[in-house]
Amino acid sequence: MRLEDIRKIIEESTNADWSHITCWGAGSGPTFHDRWEITQTGGDQYKWSLDIDSHSNTLVYRENVALTISWGIVAAKDVTPGWNTFIDDSPVDYQLGDVFWNGVLVDRYSLTSVDGGRVMLPVPKPVYEETDGKTSVARYEVTRRHRAFARLVHNAEPAEDFDQYYDRAGFVTVDNRP
Repeated sequence: MRLEDIRKIIEESTNADWSHITCWGAGSGPTFHDRWEITQTGGDQYKWSLDIDSHSNTLVYRENVALTISWGIVAAKDVTPGWNTFIDDSPVDYQLGDVFWNGVLVDRYSLTSVDGGRVMLPVPKPVYEETDGKTSVARYEVTRRHRAFARLVHNAEPAEDFDQYYDRAGFVTVDNRP
């Protein structure tokens, strides 16, 4: 399977094409797609600890179970994006949205849950412009592929309207890039 074929499946599929497995909460178990981190704590004394973080959700493509999507591992904590103008504009965490083929990581997207967890949106790419010697963000761009991925993940469970939030965020959808 080619990466472009996988991306096309994700972009053109709907949630009915996927089986959702929730991997958080009492007795639900891990996704087995973990992030390991070694941390050093203490002042004059050193104490090393090994922290494990796991994705909290997985989608399995019903037509070919070799294709899975997992998301929930936090990549950045307490971010205050300039585009977050929702009612609950408190800092957010950026999450990893990973695509696996036969258990191998083949693609990755950045996601964030905003407005008090009401919607999962793609993390956009800021496009800058210079006016009168001052640089500012002209717009926030998201590829069609990234938008479709975020919509699929958001709609895995009943929630708020993705497209309405996406439009309110003011993102500009652009053609896919290689």
